[in-house]
Amino acid sequence: MFINSKISRIAKREFRRILERKTLYILIVVLPIFIYLLIGSIYKNEIMRELPMAVIDYDHSQLSRTAIQMFESSGSIAIKEYLVSPDEIKSEFRKGKIQGALVIPYNFEKDTKSGKQTSITVYKNSSNVIVGSLLLKEASTIIKTISVGVQLKKIQSSGKTREEAMNIIMPIKLDTHSLYNPNYSYINYFVPGLVTFILQMMIMIASVLIISSEFAHETFGEVIELSAGSEISILFGKAIPHILINSASAFLIVGIIFPLFGVIVNGSYFLILSLFILFIIVCVMFGVLISSLFKDQFMATEVAVFINTPGFIFSGFTFPLWGMPVIHNIFGNMMPYTHFLSAFIKLSQMDTGLFAVKYDLIILISFLIISIVVSLFMIRMRVRKYEN
Repeated sequence: MFINSKISRIAKREFRRILERKTLYILIVVLPIFIYLLIGSIYKNEIMRELPMAVIDYDHSQLSRTAIQMFESSGSIAIKEYLVSPDEIKSEFRKGKIQGALVIPYNFEKDTKSGKQTSITVYKNSSNVIVGSLLLKEASTIIKTISVGVQLKKIQSSGKTREEAMNIIMPIKLDTHSLYNPNYSYINYFVPGLVTFILQMMIMIASVLIISSEFAHETFGEVIELSAGSEISILFGKAIPHILINSASAFLIVGIIFPLFGVIVNGSYFLILSLFILFIIVCVMFGVLISSLFKDQFMATEVAVFINTPGFIFSGFTFPLWGMPVIHNIFGNMMPYTHFLSAFIKLSQMDTGLFAVKYDLIILISFLIISIVVSLFMIRMRVRKYEN
């Protein structure tokens, strides 16, 4: 009861400090909501649509017009310009007016119907990997459809049925099953990762001020007096308000942001929220660890930013960890966010149970234990130094 009363006094004081300090209040409460809504609105269309594309049609035949119409009817492509030379294509790319271009050669229909091999040239802006990959995918699908259509007519003209003709053209069918994000939706891919990373960054930037700000404002003596010099009371009394406030962010993300923007959650909400709470506690305690190591709050903030900045890249979200060099893989696995994200994807998208994420949970709990132990040691050292 004695320890609990000391924790309670310090926690009440910390709540007041958060409310009184506008910068901290905005960082913890206001800014995350604004950023979550902003990120969700960016990807609300889910997939990239109507990429501007130019066309050069040297053939001007029925088949070339059909090919152009097929490209234009694709939801991902919008034909914006009709050009006459390849030099114009380069000029339009440089101006940023187009992201791709289609060039249909002379005698396209004639060569196709006579059985000669011909080609359609597609230029794509591969400086943007997403744009380049999407145009390649759409172009490959459309050109394959045109080729199959031409062959189908030829074979059917010899007396074969459509089914027989298709068996000759495509003796092997590709049967694909896209799991977990079948529509390749950016809202289901980017929003969960970006929102949770922002959550971590906001928590840690605020948490690194928990102890260091007391030295900056010369109020550490007040904390010692309220806690009677108990490092346990200081640590948990200062951390609990931040854990509670940021836990509300977890409910906001899962209960409002995800449904508002149509992010699909396949797994158990209870397990997902439990994972969020654990992750939030880890982030707060890791922030306190940094805060207890550096008395200068600006230095503590810089360390937090330095740790968090590459966190998203090394999490394996944009590029898989197994594809990185060994040293980068090791560094990525030393980040709490990497293991949270791995567990989050398994629970929310793959609908797995706790057994499937046990390794990630063990790592997160290990981060938590180390952070608490080192923080208690450092706070005890600070208290003794202050009292002496």
